[in-house]
Amino acid sequence: MPPMQHLLSRRVGAPALSAAFAAALGCSAVSNVDYAPCSSSADCRSAFGLGYACGEQQLCEKSEGFERCEEVFPVDLFEAPDKYRDVIVFGSLFDHTEGTGDRVLVNSATLAVMEANMSGLGDRSFAIVHCDYQENAKIDDLTAEQAAVEAAKYLVDQLGAPAIVGPGTSGLAEAVYKELAKSAHAERTLIVSPSATSPSLTEIDTDRPGLFWRTAPPDSLLGAKLAQYMEDEVITDAVVVYEGNTYGKGLAIELQKNFEDKIELDEYQDPSEIPSKVVEIANQNATPDNFAIVFIASDVAQVTSFLNAAGANAFYADPEVKIFFGDTAYNQDVIKLTQSKAAALYPNVRGVFPGEPTARKVFQFFNTTYDATFPEKATDSSYASHTYDATWLAIYGAAWSYFQNDQKIEGPAMAEGLTKISAGETYDVVSTTWNGIKTAFKSKRSINVSGASGELDYDPMTEETTAPVIRWTIVPDGGGFQFDTVMEEM
Repeated sequence: MPPMQHLLSRRVGAPALSAAFAAALGCSAVSNVDYAPCSSSADCRSAFGLGYACGEQQLCEKSEGFERCEEVFPVDLFEAPDKYRDVIVFGSLFDHTEGTGDRVLVNSATLAVMEANMSGLGDRSFAIVHCDYQENAKIDDLTAEQAAVEAAKYLVDQLGAPAIVGPGTSGLAEAVYKELAKSAHAERTLIVSPSATSPSLTEIDTDRPGLFWRTAPPDSLLGAKLAQYMEDEVITDAVVVYEGNTYGKGLAIELQKNFEDKIELDEYQDPSEIPSKVVEIANQNATPDNFAIVFIASDVAQVTSFLNAAGANAFYADPEVKIFFGDTAYNQDVIKLTQSKAAALYPNVRGVFPGEPTARKVFQFFNTTYDATFPEKATDSSYASHTYDATWLAIYGAAWSYFQNDQKIEGPAMAEGLTKISAGETYDVVSTTWNGIKTAFKSKRSINVSGASGELDYDPMTEETTAPVIRWTIVPDGGGFQFDTVMEEM
């Protein structure tokens, strides 16, 4: 947990306490400075603003912050705590690595918050604190999982975030959910991931409504459609190289269950193994008739490592060798980072992705607004629209909680709100519908939301959504992705 400093509450210049809270404090003078007793961190945030929490000695303390969680919107969020005393703070958990990280996803979440603040919620506004879980020795010695967990604890315990957008991967989503489910955390927090797709996460939360949601469907759908794609390409022999984590294992097993011909699973734990796997597969499959290699990894850097290594091996340039990817590879950075070494392989590359990345009217609205607001393009990242939708879902949940939970914004009440978005009058997930959705939730009416990433129709039993699956290839000159087919939903 980040270090804390005791708050020494001066009588002059400190934010005024409410009469009830001041009475509860029963301050005692110490060296002309009053300590502020507390029973919960919510007391301290209410009294002094964002960034104050109840410490081990039952005194309000000011957090020194957490280096991995310094990017915020509004930009002065941490600089003016009293100004943001009543703000509804969300957190986000993504990889901020320059070049191969989730910059577009971070910005997509910010965009939704910016739009929600055009009219706010009652007399309150929204803020978001973006936390970075990249592994980077220049920051600290934490692994990605440790960083995600520590950041989640900071968001919930120190900032009182009722909702977190992310994490981006299944393994990290599982670790964060399990940590925040512990009784040590006073707040129950809603988690909405845009891209944690492992089928195992369907059962992670047995409560209804649950506190884990996602805007992408589970990989049980993607694995079946990937197997169908391979069979349509007359593949009879395949090797699946997959990262040995929750996401990689989950999608590999779903593919194995659905592919009817010969398939071999080959797990790796360390990304440094990828180049040797490329050579090993080439050496073991000298006759590549109807052969495919499927590569499954949870981040762009590993996909580019595989493609660049394959680009140096003549075996993979054979037109008979097909290279299939899952959803991670549908990312403009894959093309940018492989064009100099692996462009010759592009005609052999195939992939699948859940959703309709560019065809939807709602997506076009999101895409246009994003591109006018940020230097990157929304289409540079595969799950940008899912992240935008995920953040809006947290906002919608906050609206339900506000109107139906005595104006308190709490995770369980927010989750209840997400059970009210799949039936009723249809609202697009865009800024112009926000006031109408607030009116509906104030009247306790269910709605049906249509997102930039898809219809977001959640099954009431599983609380999972579904989506069409696209087949994608890479334009031969590396100019982008093209879609061969939009496959029907399961």
